[in-house]
Amino acid sequence: MNLVRDIIVDGYGIAAVVLMLFVVVLFIEQVVSLCRGMIVAKFKQTSRKQILQEQPPISIVVPLFGEDEEYLKGDFRTLLTQSNQQYEVVAVYVGKEDAYYATLKHMRKFFKHLNTIQIDYTPQYPITMRLALNIGIKSATYEHIVVTTPETSLTTRDWATYMARGFMYGDIVLGYCNWERKRGLMNLFYRKYRFSEVSRYLAQAIRGRQYGAARNCMGFTKSLYFGVRGFDHLDLTAGEDDLFIQRIATKDNVSVLLTPNAHCCEQSPYSFSNWLTEIYRQGQTRQYYTQQARNDEGCTMLCRLSFFVAAIGAIVVLPLEFKILSALLLIVRYIVMGVANRKIAKRVGERGIAAWDPIFDFIEPWVRFIVRATQRERISVWR
Repeated sequence: MNLVRDIIVDGYGIAAVVLMLFVVVLFIEQVVSLCRGMIVAKFKQTSRKQILQEQPPISIVVPLFGEDEEYLKGDFRTLLTQSNQQYEVVAVYVGKEDAYYATLKHMRKFFKHLNTIQIDYTPQYPITMRLALNIGIKSATYEHIVVTTPETSLTTRDWATYMARGFMYGDIVLGYCNWERKRGLMNLFYRKYRFSEVSRYLAQAIRGRQYGAARNCMGFTKSLYFGVRGFDHLDLTAGEDDLFIQRIATKDNVSVLLTPNAHCCEQSPYSFSNWLTEIYRQGQTRQYYTQQARNDEGCTMLCRLSFFVAAIGAIVVLPLEFKILSALLLIVRYIVMGVANRKIAKRVGERGIAAWDPIFDFIEPWVRFIVRATQRERISVWR
């Protein structure tokens, strides 16, 4: 062994050998990390202990801030015409337009499972999302609560059925929600960014280390909600749903829905600055995460970026044999990543994002580090 080591070191130089070993170690870490992410693709809900023999009735709470007539005519009707036979929709309208609320109440004649509440909005006493949800949850008929938003579009009329079915395996139910699909490279970037993020926290949820959730597609029991006094981070304008989930989640009470039938989408950002503002708003939450949760994303991105830099550096400066080996490791990693992402995307009903994996995979760590580095100076904007 010593003779082989001496021959390699003498032949290539110690610096070249060290760099190549660094590339190999990072490659192994990357493949292991990607394989861990495959838990999302392989996960079966029936592998969890069933806590209810049949799906329970659910109350779907949706806060309505402002007067969106298009929502009432479109996505709201989809929410009201789900295939589930045992559910109610609790619409909490925050505003002062009597005509709009009259339209909302009129819909109760056609949809008996609709429950409407109005909260007068006054600038002196602003109503937060937290308060609107709290009032809606208190008014809900059923123990099992699902929350969503008027910015959310349901891709199927079976969404409520699958959300209810999720409660058979846990007191917390998490579904998949991404930005809506539109034309253009920027929309593809937004969706890839969200897909990467949601895939990570769903994988952690399956492992019993939940740290994130999407309010667009999230369920929990009243008992859990009021047991911790609901969303209690009053200084946040976004992201408190993550902190709420972290407080009530255990290794055994989270049910993860991985099916296109539970897939929903959120209205896509209309500009890059709009998307970036939303990312900054959500980022307020991270300062309250556990150290382990804060380290997970940073370590993942750092290792990925280090592998790219080291492999590209090896291709540029090392001898031919190491160039070929580094290139092969890059190709193999892309193959493993492509297979993993395609399987995960298929499970959640995501389409049209896998082809751009190689490009996004390289730029994502840079974007996330830039966002993280500039996050702190932006937090004060929303306080």
